Amino acid sequence: MRRWLSVPSEAKVIINRVRGTRDLLVDESQRHRDVINELQRIVERFGFRSIQTPLLEYTDLFSRSLGGGSDIVMKEMYTFKDNSDKSVTLRPEGTAGIMRTLVSNNLLFSLPQKLSYSGSMNVLSVEGIESFSSLSGVEYVGSSGPSVDAEVIAMASDALDALGIKNKVVLELNSLGDNESRAKYRVALEEFFSKRKEDLSVDSVNRLERGSVLRILDSKSEIDQKLVADAPQLSEFLSDESKRRFDSVLNGLDALGVSYLQNPRLVRGLVCIKLAAFCFLDDSDSICVVDAECLQDYYSNTVFEFVERRSANASDKEEAPRGGFAVLAGGCYDGLAESLGGPATACVGWAAGVDRLNLLCEMPTKTIVSIAVVPVLAGDESNRVLHEAMRIAQVRWDILFPALYRTLRQRDLMVHFCHGRGNMKKLMKAAERCGSTYAVIIGRAEIDKQHVKVKNLEKREEVEIPTAKLSSFEFC
Repeated sequence: MRRWLSVPSEAKVIINRVRGTRDLLVDESQRHRDVINELQRIVERFGFRSIQTPLLEYTDLFSRSLGGGSDIVMKEMYTFKDNSDKSVTLRPEGTAGIMRTLVSNNLLFSLPQKLSYSGSMNVLSVEGIESFSSLSGVEYVGSSGPSVDAEVIAMASDALDALGIKNKVVLELNSLGDNESRAKYRVALEEFFSKRKEDLSVDSVNRLERGSVLRILDSKSEIDQKLVADAPQLSEFLSDESKRRFDSVLNGLDALGVSYLQNPRLVRGLVCIKLAAFCFLDDSDSICVVDAECLQDYYSNTVFEFVERRSANASDKEEAPRGGFAVLAGGCYDGLAESLGGPATACVGWAAGVDRLNLLCEMPTKTIVSIAVVPVLAGDESNRVLHEAMRIAQVRWDILFPALYRTLRQRDLMVHFCHGRGNMKKLMKAAERCGSTYAVIIGRAEIDKQHVKVKNLEKREEVEIPTAKLSSFEFC
């Protein structure tokens, strides 16, 4: 006799998810996976292979790659001490972890490496909430040049087209130039903003004083933006070589038929990549999109963003929506490997916020045929009926029959097996609760005739067919 233990009332308190995290339920999880699979399908055409890195890295990885004084390291990373008192961080982006993997496994001596990734990332929002979301991206490591940039950007364009959102975004791009160009630009900005220090926001004054002057260009403060509009432009400081390189990238995009808009104010690749990637549920269970900065401070030369348009009807030659969400962004970088102890390595890559893509994408809904195998269990023959139904769903038919037939699951069909008992009405209700579109019904009479009944649960139509023909029956 079974004895049930009583559960104290205090043990029945429901444990909710941590604030800032999300539960991806069935439908949303499927769409989420579809977006990632579609991105992976496109990048595999270009020869990129998937790689996975840990969710947790030593904090040094990001403080080295991003700079210990950057806003990201100081304010936006989720960092804590492990049991050995070492500082570890939940990864806020994917590029640094991939480069650490290549350096620590001596893979930078076998180049180029064309890698793709998808996974959960973490930042702290303005409200201090831990916000988890997924990024999907690529890194072309160990090869550089205008043609590489153009190919990687074209691949991103193809990926957005496959998701059905290409007409909802516009490609903005700019050149950050080489190290010498950026150094001259930084000096000019420091001089410009130092003369107007009293007009800057408190945050931007702090950025100026700690040497992060480029962060001012991406300030959200209206006070700062008025000054930024009159600040020197990076294009004024590009070397002749940087200009020629950027022109070659534009010519490559023209040859590939990729439309774009030059944005001389785009320096987010150097400062950070601003992605509407991080979503969380607030106290009212509404989805909130955090305008998160995706943490790359190591870019040079070509940088780009696919930014949401003001309207779906706007053309690529019109003004892009300034300050709009970047759904996919990236650029070239060449100093990251060195900062992590590896050799100088030229790279180009991009990242996309999967949650934002999920909200925007218009991929056709996949029709999934779901079948419920329903044994009608009654009387002394119940076990015989049950086992025969299980064989129909699972066991190789060539063991049972002389002809080579496939089971329903071997046909890659989704099959639910109904284990319960009851009258036919109850059994059909159980099949419908599984989300099935068809029911394969088998009872003692059907076994004796070596037949099954196939019922379309949507149209309420039923046919009886020989069991042997089930392997080729068209469920549609």
